[in-house]
Amino acid sequence: MSFDSMGMAAVAAEIDACAGGQVQQVLQPEAETVVLTLRASGRNRHLLLSVHARHARAHFLPPRRPAAPDQPALPAPTPMAPPPVDEPSRAATDRGGPPAFCMLLRKHLKGAILVAARQIGFDRVLRLTFRYAETEVCLVLEAMGKHSNLMLLNAEGTVLDAIKRVSSRESRLRPVHPGVPYTPPPTGRRADPAAATPESVAALLAEAPSASLDERLLGAYPLGPTALAAIRRRCDRADPTCLAEALRAVADPSTYAPAVLLDARGVPVGVSFLPDDPVPAGGSRQPAASASEALAAYFAYRIAHEAFEGRRRQYLRALDDAVRFSQRRIREAEEGTEAARAAPNLEREATLLLANLGRIPRGAERITVVDFYDPEQHEVTLTLDPAVPAQEQAEKRFKRARKLVDAVPHLERQWEEEQARLERLQAVRPQVETATTMPELEAVAPLLDELGLFRERRPAPVPRRAAESPGVQCRQLGAFEVLLGRNATENDHLTTRVADPDDIWLHARGITSAHVVIRTGRHPERVPHAVLLEAARLCARHSTAKHSRLVPVDYTLRKYVVKRRGSPPGTVQYTHEKTLHVEPGLA
Repeated sequence: MSFDSMGMAAVAAEIDACAGGQVQQVLQPEAETVVLTLRASGRNRHLLLSVHARHARAHFLPPRRPAAPDQPALPAPTPMAPPPVDEPSRAATDRGGPPAFCMLLRKHLKGAILVAARQIGFDRVLRLTFRYAETEVCLVLEAMGKHSNLMLLNAEGTVLDAIKRVSSRESRLRPVHPGVPYTPPPTGRRADPAAATPESVAALLAEAPSASLDERLLGAYPLGPTALAAIRRRCDRADPTCLAEALRAVADPSTYAPAVLLDARGVPVGVSFLPDDPVPAGGSRQPAASASEALAAYFAYRIAHEAFEGRRRQYLRALDDAVRFSQRRIREAEEGTEAARAAPNLEREATLLLANLGRIPRGAERITVVDFYDPEQHEVTLTLDPAVPAQEQAEKRFKRARKLVDAVPHLERQWEEEQARLERLQAVRPQVETATTMPELEAVAPLLDELGLFRERRPAPVPRRAAESPGVQCRQLGAFEVLLGRNATENDHLTTRVADPDDIWLHARGITSAHVVIRTGRHPERVPHAVLLEAARLCARHSTAKHSRLVPVDYTLRKYVVKRRGSPPGTVQYTHEKTLHVEPGLA
């Protein structure tokens, strides 16, 4: 289940009930999540706004409290997920300093009064209006999958900034960056179901008489699968009066009865807002005190479950790769041992060649000699290289034979070691496959690390060639090594010779700056946002804009950075970049 129009309608009503509340704090705990603390009705409430591609949503973070006697408790947090927190921790959310967008929100929203919260046209668009003194600003959340965004607008509707900037190059029709007018997402001519009347429904349905009723409803109104199913349960025919009543009922959050839908195992599988929503086979409907409580419970489980399954897949992939590697090494050892059986024959041929050097003409491709090793003295034909003297060919055969024989102990040891490692890998796999909680899965991690599966998780050592360049500096940010070049020669050496393809490369946007590289050990996704921010500040401090308040710093993977042939040292072109706006700070 995704966050749909009904969820947005329910949450918008809850937020609007807090109108008159004051913004106490603005935090950005993750790159795609903002939390506003609102003081309303004598208590603090924490509003989460997320633009995550799979988990875009808005809801209040519910405080932990015992269920009322007549209110069944929602499912307890599973062992794979941490329990929900009452208040976002500033220490946990602002490590490394707040992002530029968070700082802008604090500037305009901290101390501001919430005027209203409105859902736009029953779509997944939420508009929060705030007033500070005589100034109004709007925070607009578009919860639309990978296109989700959060934008701050001034009173004239101009974008002050967005959590995800969209350049004109990325979208000619709808760029989103400071200074451009805000344009709502394209929805066609779809109407608001809350304003449905028999006459308007009849007119909209008449526009496509040959289409099915579902197709006409989806084309006329911004409905998700859940809302469409609810309408069809209330009206299964193309009756404008009946459909208008059903549309208004589905779009009216005052009629909602939020609940978490559980399957037969008691696992959350969705959120229900209408009492007649179907329940999974063998499952149940667990009522919630509010839409926010239901959404928070469902998404907490879903996010934790996705993290758990992602970690499991990572471990299984690593195990599969390690098993294939060990099997290949075992085959190599077996093939090498088998090849060593040819050593006596090579020595025999070499001896026969040396014994018949005087009979071998220059440039001969083969020669037939008497095999004096054979009791019956049969003749054998030896193949020769016409370009190599016969004596040298005999020496090569002796050398090859010695090499094969000398390799046997090593190959036997390799076979034994890899066979033992393969058995351990195959014994660990069932533990990963049967784990049901994150602690159970993490208990396997030391075994995998011991088997060498995640050695690359440790910061990769700086290559010798980096040390040989006296200008390339190495700094430690947490568990990650960061390399810095401070002039054109050092930048060129760092970017073209030292950095690995999956290292993160940073450079101040549009100005001269140092090249900065974060060593990722082939796992750039594991670099924390705080490390990325600090590396960006380091880059900004070593740029021509080091005295500016905010410096835009681009970052991308090293494999997307190209040095054109003949270009000056340190001059590169790059793609797939993202931009951070950071304060250079102190050196």
